[in-house]
Amino acid sequence: MKKWQATVLVCASLLCLSACKNQMGNQADKQNEDKQAQVSSQVTKKGEEVPNFELTGVDGKTYRLSDYKGKKVYLKFWASWCSICLASLPDTDELAKEAGDDYVVLTVVSPGQKGEQSEEAFKKWYQGLDYKNLPVLLDPSGQLLASYGVRSYPTQAFIDKEGKLVKTQPGFMDKEIILENLKTMN
Repeated sequence: MKKWQATVLVCASLLCLSACKNQMGNQADKQNEDKQAQVSSQVTKKGEEVPNFELTGVDGKTYRLSDYKGKKVYLKFWASWCSICLASLPDTDELAKEAGDDYVVLTVVSPGQKGEQSEEAFKKWYQGLDYKNLPVLLDPSGQLLASYGVRSYPTQAFIDKEGKLVKTQPGFMDKEIILENLKTMN
């Protein structure tokens, strides 16, 4: 096949995929807008006490936010398909290993939400990774995502020792910036 024919074929394929994705995206967007309208009033704002949660980790343990009262909490929302998330997992694992009496690191994945694979598939995929210190909590209902207003991955939430939201930050944050944020919190 000639180079120009291959280029035309690739472009036509991309246009078809884009049109299909747009149609599916429009339907999903409408559903998401309805869901967002319902939960938008429930999003925790800076300075407010965050709601307690109880989630199961991939390790089978139960994690409750209330168990960490008196500690600063770094909460990272991520997804298996997010390249930025995956690139930052080694730093997050290291942070979790270094955490002491002052702070704790928790990460949250929402199987079946925002393009994430099913819980079973995620657990199987995650077993192939080699993170020993990283608590990965599962939020299959997406309620925790909604309560923090997570719209993109990764998104970080910083919670002070009193259980109040200091800030949420979408996008990449390197280890030094995360530590700096933790140091400046109560």
